[in-house]
Amino acid sequence: MQTVASILPFGKLELGVQLMFYSSDEQRAQRLAARLRHIATVRWEDSRRFSPEHWAALRGLQRMVLLDYACETADASTALARQLHALSPEIPLIGVGSTAADRATGVLAALRAGVRDFIDMDAPDEEIRALLEHALEHAATAQVPAAVITHKPGQLVILLGVRPGVGTSTLAAHLGALSMPPAKAGSETEATPHSLLLDLGAPHGDAALYLGAKGEFHYEDALRHTSRIDATLIRTAMPHHSSRLAVLTQTQELAGNIDTAPLVERLRSLFELVLCDAGGLPLRQLPQAMLQAADEIWLVADQGIASMVSLDHCLRQLAQWQLRDKRVSLIVNRHDEECGISARQIAERFELPLLAALPERGRTLRSSANQGRLLHEVAPHDAYVRALAPLLAKLHIGMQDAADSSRWKRLFNRKGEHRWKTP
Repeated sequence: MQTVASILPFGKLELGVQLMFYSSDEQRAQRLAARLRHIATVRWEDSRRFSPEHWAALRGLQRMVLLDYACETADASTALARQLHALSPEIPLIGVGSTAADRATGVLAALRAGVRDFIDMDAPDEEIRALLEHALEHAATAQVPAAVITHKPGQLVILLGVRPGVGTSTLAAHLGALSMPPAKAGSETEATPHSLLLDLGAPHGDAALYLGAKGEFHYEDALRHTSRIDATLIRTAMPHHSSRLAVLTQTQELAGNIDTAPLVERLRSLFELVLCDAGGLPLRQLPQAMLQAADEIWLVADQGIASMVSLDHCLRQLAQWQLRDKRVSLIVNRHDEECGISARQIAERFELPLLAALPERGRTLRSSANQGRLLHEVAPHDAYVRALAPLLAKLHIGMQDAADSSRWKRLFNRKGEHRWKTP
């Protein structure tokens, strides 16, 4: 018969909240109890001795369950999570572990296993308290029909290159990084990744390469695990540029019948801006659900005759899908005033609003890329960087009040930084 060990800090029983923690390590339970001594009491259960019968005797008293997601116990906790979901799907599961770069292997496993939240033991006490209070409140009201809450979704802007090689991915990388407001020292809110770059261009991963953002969680993973995407996963699993821009990259061709609408909705609920790089991607390969949901569709072209033909074809296809409307605008890249046809003339010819004419700066852009940096990091006053101003002005970053932001966005301030270097 199993012996139940309870770890209850002296003098704190009046808190009245008892949390069950499944772990194979009693010492980790002791450390967790000490950490939560001002928040709740911790009851340790040896996860190696779990049985459905014993759980049946305990579950009526449980409002939530904590699972140990230290690196060495992640697989066992994932197996236990599946059992608990099957036995008591109504009880929320909370992972416990670290999001430090060398100890964060359990985070993604926990989220994929179906845990509702994750306690980062490296986080401040007040952050852990807020997480537990939210989880307890959610558990208490889970059976009560929720009131309809109106939440303005984040802005979705699609950068659609009319043909490969017109510089769409380079533009998307710069706009994404520049869209992030500077972080204020000591401010968690300002450290939030307000923007996501959805890197769907062809060849795959160009924008992520320019940003030096390499990770193991990709667009394909997001489609499969849409319901599990939250601020913790974004902070720990998605790669980020040093500006704190989050990046989600497509790495392989996908079937054309995948429903992307749930993912688009989820991402827009978590980010103020979702910037989609569709450079070099044939229009037919871009999900229509994404085009329909877009707030802005910016067509990127240059002054070449082939680009003009592709622009015409693109507009005809958008019109066929009934998507050629006021959201569609034109950006002329690599603009040369001596070319013989101006950006304004191109816009008038195709009856499009002209958002910007970006100067030809190919050599300078290649030079900064070969240093593993974006142009504004090397030459902030370069003509190309200055020409981005009207585009940045149309991005709605910082428009939402901080009080309306998800409580999870406070967790985004701790991240790893990556930078691409040439071999």
